[in-house]
This record gives sequence, structure tokens and C-alpha cells, in this order.
Amino acid sequence: MARLSQEKIDEIRQSVDIVDVMGQYLELHKKGKNYMAICPFHDDNHPSLSISQSRQIYKCFVCGNGGNVFTFIQEYLKVPFVEAVMKVAEFGHVDMSGYSLEKRVVKVDEALAPLYDMHAFALKLYMYYLYTQSGKQALDYLRHRGFDDELIKMFGIGYAPDKSILHERFQKEGYTEVAQVKSGLVLENDRHYDRFHDRVMFPLHDEFGKVVGFSGRIYKAQDKNSKYMNSPESDIFIKGKTLYNYHRAKEAVRQAGFVYINEGFMDVIAMHRAHHDNCIALMGTALTKDHLRMLKRMTRTIHLCLDGDMAGQAAAMKSSDLLTSQGFEVKIVLLPDGRDPDEILSTEGIEGLDAVLKDTLSPIDFMMAFECSRLDLRNYEDRKTLLIKACEKIAKIEDRIDRGHYITKLSSLTDFPKEIIEEQLLNSSAIIEHHEQFSQNRIETIQDQRPILDKYTLAEKNLLFYMLNDRQVSDIYEAKAGFMHNDTYRALAAYIRDYYRTHQTMDIANLIDKIGSSHSTLVNALTDIAECSLPLTYQKEVIDDYIARITENTKNIREQELQEQFKNVLAPSAKAEILQKLIDLKKE
Repeated sequence: MARLSQEKIDEIRQSVDIVDVMGQYLELHKKGKNYMAICPFHDDNHPSLSISQSRQIYKCFVCGNGGNVFTFIQEYLKVPFVEAVMKVAEFGHVDMSGYSLEKRVVKVDEALAPLYDMHAFALKLYMYYLYTQSGKQALDYLRHRGFDDELIKMFGIGYAPDKSILHERFQKEGYTEVAQVKSGLVLENDRHYDRFHDRVMFPLHDEFGKVVGFSGRIYKAQDKNSKYMNSPESDIFIKGKTLYNYHRAKEAVRQAGFVYINEGFMDVIAMHRAHHDNCIALMGTALTKDHLRMLKRMTRTIHLCLDGDMAGQAAAMKSSDLLTSQGFEVKIVLLPDGRDPDEILSTEGIEGLDAVLKDTLSPIDFMMAFECSRLDLRNYEDRKTLLIKACEKIAKIEDRIDRGHYITKLSSLTDFPKEIIEEQLLNSSAIIEHHEQFSQNRIETIQDQRPILDKYTLAEKNLLFYMLNDRQVSDIYEAKAGFMHNDTYRALAAYIRDYYRTHQTMDIANLIDKIGSSHSTLVNALTDIAECSLPLTYQKEVIDDYIARITENTKNIREQELQEQFKNVLAPSAKAEILQKLIDLKKE
């Protein structure tokens, strides 16, 4: 197998348009000559990520993240460079036969490695015991629930025997008892023993597909223990950063264009049995900021499919409000009679579940239905409550037809005239506008908090911009200055000069490859400079002025150094020598 050359990497990068690739993961909007998107690399509610089609680079003006198509895939999918190149090659339909990539070493936290290893070991052990005599009843239970061997294998379902077999095997494998307890799989109370006994075991994975915990379910009707027992949170398992089936659902979500959010893993498995693979589930927690970041990497369209009981509907309301505030498009599935997808599939089959999944409501329709179910609309105060809550949502609707529809509907439900509703909408709109302005000001404040550059550093930055856009400016820099005082800019200048030695024109996306994604400070600075709002055309006097400032700064720094030396030396001859250097410097 041939080793992948730089020429092949260039071919792969040039085979795609960064806009097309990033558009597979983000919702892009054309703005002038560039595209804008919600930045997935920080908590972003307003589009702050700019994608330049002409330069084939991206840049976030808030968090500073930037790079080329390889950098984006690395950062977005959390993969090493080698995998990013392969992924881009797939997008570009580049023939990779005969090539092998020299894989880079990925650092693994040595302290966490035993925890991952123990969970991987436990997964194999539990899956093995499901098909032994001791696991026969558990397997029969699964068969009765519609689980075949393929489904069991796919989801890694197993069985924890009614004895501490896992602790014994851990001992033989050489894992310390401290590590075993830390994993959450073994308990300590006078002695060490397995946490899970006589339960059907469902593995829980992180976003990269590594097993980080388990959920054990009872399977005997007479068992009086809690129906589910979950692994405790640990260094590798945090509920607020875990979404069940996330790693497995990524591709299906991208193909479908949306994701179902279910309440539990049994619902996800039921949905899979009904041929819906674009499903994930919460781990018994409300949506967190980490969940939102994970979801943004998948899609901006969510179908909430939480349980149909009152608690599930309340959770759907809360989740819907949070998701819409973060820019997601949300639909809510109406699950009838307090049932969940698993129950519907068992009683009504795939067709019955499909029919339910198609019955979706917008957040505002769902909110009205939910509030009507818990309020007494014969009561004036309850009708007023519904009006106020509904107006908060209607005020955010920009489409006049949609807004008119909901005003009419709300008037019909509450018996308040449309004029009263319109008046309330003005109040709600004013509040929303205030919050949005506050949020926008916050982003502008974050941008303003970037360090203000002095005139010398600014001259270096601006000169780099023109060096990127014109080889002749780079030649002028090397001939007249050849040095920058800012460490980052000096390194970038060296990369630019080196690039022009083998290329007639600048390709910034290619230059990023030369620098390497491991030098994120340089890459982010480069994309920041490339996106400067300076005119592409320039006058020679402007370049000369930048060079003059850099030279002036060099002289000032040298003068300060000599003055400091003059203070610290005692010998008259040494002082005279330094003084002469200062005089000569002034004459330059």
C-alpha cells in the first residue's frame, strides 16, 4: 500500500467545496459573498461562523475557531487528521485504492483507560452469559419482547448473573479493587461484589461509541426490586453528556434530516424495530448544554417523542421551549393514552407506531393542547393564563398568515376578542425584542473583548493580510523587514514566505495543511487575518508605512534594551560602548 502523499491530500481537499461539506452538518445562509452558520464550537444562538467559498476556509468571529475543510471535520467529528482526510475523500468521491494513511498517535488519558477497558470487558461477559443456562430466563424474556439475535447483538444486550462473577474476573485480569469500585461496576461494603445481579443488561455508550455504563432491567414478574438500575456517574459516564444511541444514530439522522428524542432506551430499540434508526434517548435527565451541542452536530430539526403521560408532556413542553430558543426546529409527537413507543409497537405493530409518529404538532399547537388539558377554560383566570402564555409564542412568529391563524385559534379557545390578543402581542413582542437585543449585545461584547492591538502589532497583522493576497508584498517584507515581533505573526510570516518558494499564488486552505491542525493558535490567527475587512487593492505607500512601523518598533525595542544595559553596567568603557550604540541607532 502506498503512503498518502501531500499531492494526494491536496487532490482530496480540492475535490470538494467547503460550503458543500459544512452544509452536510450545519444550516448555512448566504450573506454577501460568504455563508453564515450557528457555530457548533461554542454556545452560539446567533450565526457567528463565516464560511468563505472563495478562500475555502471558515472562521467564527466569537470563539475564534477557524480552518479549512480538514480542520472542520476534525473539530466537528472529533477525529484525528487521518480520519478527516478519509471522510473528505468520501465526499469528493476520490479513489483511495492503493493508498494507506500513516495514522497519527492519538493520546489517551491513561487514568481513564482502565475504566473503558473494564466496561468493554463487562460488555463481552454480559453478552456471553445471556446465552448460557443461567441466562435462559432472561433470553426468553427478550424473545417474548420481540428481540431476535440480530437485535440483541446490535444493541449489545446481555445478562448479569446472580453472583459476583464480574468482580472475580476483574481480579483475574489484574484490575485493582480501587479501579473496580471507581468504574461503578463493583461495590464495596465489607467485601467487594458486583453492582448488577440477575438483570438484563443494556450498555450505554458515549458519543464516540465507547461503553461507559450500563442499565440493568429486571425481567421476572415477581421481582420486587427497582425496574431499572443504572451505573452511577463516573469519570467516563456523565448523564448530562450522554445521549443513548447517539453514536449509532448519526448517519441515519443526517439521511432523515431530523432526530427523534425518546424518553428511554427501550423506546429507541422499539423505534429501531419499526425501522426508525434516527432515534436517541435522554438518560433520565433534562436537556443540558452539552446535549444541545451534541444535537447541533447532528441536525437542527428535532421530533420530541416523549411519553404521553402528564409528566412526559410537561417534559416535552420544557424541552421544546429550550430547543426553539436555541434555534432548533421542533415538532412534537402526540403519544396517545399515556403510552410510549414500545407499548404502541407491542399492541399496534409497525403500522400503528408509524401512524402515531406522523401525528406531530408545532410547539405552539402542543402548548395550547397541553394547557387546555390542565386548565378549566370556563374560568376567566385560566383563560387569561392561556392567552398570556400563547401570546409569548405567537409574538415570535414572523409569517403573517401563521400569526393570523393562531390569533384566530386563541380567540376561539379563550373567547377574548382579537383586539385584546393583538394588544397582548405588542407587550410580548416588546419583551422578546429586549431579550434579543440583550443577547446580540452580549455577542458584540464578546467580540469587543478581543485584545486591542497597538499600532505596531496592527501593522504586522495588516501586512500579513496583504502578504497572503499578493506575493509581491511578501517579497517586500523579506527585503525590507524580515522580522515581526509578535511570536504568532512572525511564525505565520515564515510559513507564508516558505509557501511562496514553491507556489506562485497563495491557497490559504493549502497553507493550513502545511501548518498542520495541531498548531491551532497559528491556524486560528491565519483565518482571522484572512477574513480582515481590508480592501484587496492597496497602494505601495500603505505597505511602506506598515514596514516603517515594524522597523520603528524594532528600533524602539533595541533602544530599550541598550538603555537597560547602560543602567546595569559599571565599567566606564562598557558604558561608553553602549552609549555609542544608542547614538548610532538614533542616526539610522
